[in-house]
Amino acid sequence: MGGAPASAAPFARDLALVVLAKAAVSALVLALGFRAVSDDDFARVVLAQAWAHAPQLDPTGTSWLPVPFWLNGALFLLLAPTLDVARAVAFALGLASAALVYVSARWITGDRRAALAGALLAGAFPWSACLGVATVPELPAAALSLFAVASLVTPPAGPAPPAGRALLGALALVLATLSRYEPWPVAVAFAALALLAAARLGQGRAAQAKLALAALVALAGPAAWIAWNRVAHGEALHFLARVAAYRNAVSPGGDGSLLRLFAYPAAMVREEPELFLSPIALALVAWRARRGAARGARAPRPCPPLLHAALPYALPGAVAAFQIAALSLALVRDGAPTHHPERATLLALLLLALAVGDLTARAFRGASSGARRALGGALLVVLFIGVVFRPHLRREHFNPRADEVAIGRAAAELTPPAAPVLVEVVDYGHLATLAALGRPGGAHPDRSVDPRDPPVRSSFDDPASLARRAADVGAAYLIGRVRPSVSAFAGPPLETRGAWGLWAAPASPTRAAPPAGPGDGAPGRAPSAEAAP
Repeated sequence: MGGAPASAAPFARDLALVVLAKAAVSALVLALGFRAVSDDDFARVVLAQAWAHAPQLDPTGTSWLPVPFWLNGALFLLLAPTLDVARAVAFALGLASAALVYVSARWITGDRRAALAGALLAGAFPWSACLGVATVPELPAAALSLFAVASLVTPPAGPAPPAGRALLGALALVLATLSRYEPWPVAVAFAALALLAAARLGQGRAAQAKLALAALVALAGPAAWIAWNRVAHGEALHFLARVAAYRNAVSPGGDGSLLRLFAYPAAMVREEPELFLSPIALALVAWRARRGAARGARAPRPCPPLLHAALPYALPGAVAAFQIAALSLALVRDGAPTHHPERATLLALLLLALAVGDLTARAFRGASSGARRALGGALLVVLFIGVVFRPHLRREHFNPRADEVAIGRAAAELTPPAAPVLVEVVDYGHLATLAALGRPGGAHPDRSVDPRDPPVRSSFDDPASLARRAADVGAAYLIGRVRPSVSAFAGPPLETRGAWGLWAAPASPTRAAPPAGPGDGAPGRAPSAEAAP
């Protein structure tokens, strides 16, 4: 933190409290049944399993950035390539993200209690809570971005941050920009701000050199990815073309340009209304208290001045606004995520949560008992409005794929590890089955449902097609929905989970009978698991 040694113990205690609180929130989210934001969560697990099975520099060969697959794939190699390990990694990354957010809050505010209040709120609002256990990199990428921006902030009491801190922020941005695309505008803003800081009068040469180096390092991730796309695909911006092609295939025509331009701000307000209503409530209570004091009436003592306390958020807020503007322009040009746009605004939501927690803590700490009661009542009203109106706000819903996961786990337990398995593809839910099965070398989706590919009829629709497809891949087992066409070919299922079943495939002339024990059977090819660009 760059503070005195005496401050190390309180800092460690506060950090431990934030991490424990985040662990409790994550445990609650899991207890309530949340498992995934979308099928992308399972796709990322399947692709990391494939990387662990056959490591390569570019894990997917698509537009998806490599760092999350390197990390999860390496841990799969050390532990086991299972969905449970992936979810444990996601849980741990959520805790690490909470720690980064707390350090960022200390750097921004310079106030221990305000930073603690902000970090606790930032770890608990709904999207932060859900992304803290999902197998996607949005929360770690946003926390790394916040950490980077905070490294350039001068807190109200000073002093200016040491130049070496900016290098830490730049390294954080390398990880963030090679995990998600939304930190790319943040890296551009960070580089510009670091160069401006280096040009300030009074900086020593060593500090200027560190800041200039930080600016270059911050851009290293995007530069490396662009260079790789030029070498591997012959086009530097190949990834943008893939994203645009996928979006156009999913929603040809789509929304109008004006709706797309404001899609991200609208998603933020729609998904986290309490974070936007709370500052309004805080401002109204402060205004009422000051107005009563100005009239000389017996009113609560005015709330402490909060505008000065909010000033350190100006620079991070400007960076977040720049990021959202850049994402909005990318969305207009079809170069942004195809669903759940609020995921991409997580940096701004984390920053807003920090500010709300910080300013609320200061208000309670410095106001009279009457003003505290008024503020508490206003915040209860905000929570009530959120509870009442949240269910009616338009949101993207998702099937947690519980049955698909369950049948994949059953197949992993009941079939030999090397036995090839043919998996019915109804929609992208088959990725949940593949992730739970954990066999990148032996699981075969029966068809592609990528909207960019020509539509193909499922081989599970009739016994003859299923027999041909099973023979083509040498399938020893089948996973699909329980229906007459499958039973006519393979007989009764060995196991069922919900609407899904597991069958032993009848032996064909080109394939021996299903292996009887672990280690037998022919290896298959790694499945295609591209559920998004």
